[in-house]
Amino acid sequence: MTLPTGMYAATPGKPETAGRGNKAKLLSDEKVKVLLATPDTWFVIGTSPRWISGTARNIMQFTQKNIEHLKDLGKFIVCQRKNNNQIDVYCKWIPNGYQEEE
Repeated sequence: MTLPTGMYAATPGKPETAGRGNKAKLLSDEKVKVLLATPDTWFVIGTSPRWISGTARNIMQFTQKNIEHLKDLGKFIVCQRKNNNQIDVYCKWIPNGYQEEE
């Protein structure tokens, strides 16, 4: 499977001090398809020069138009980690009733 530009599998590092930032649309339809096809896998969906708590909240609360129809099917988890002078934005999809395989 070819991933969209700027997206790759990765596990978030330890959290740093969070801040506020501008709202941006990071979760495109292409990225949603990848997340839905690979549940419980962290991906970097983009980077930002600043913390984007508003955008992260919008994704997790399904307020973005392109994901609002998925609200009853599971949840998106979004976190941010500082990486040098930028913020990496991580996201994963957890379908309802999904259990991690061990």
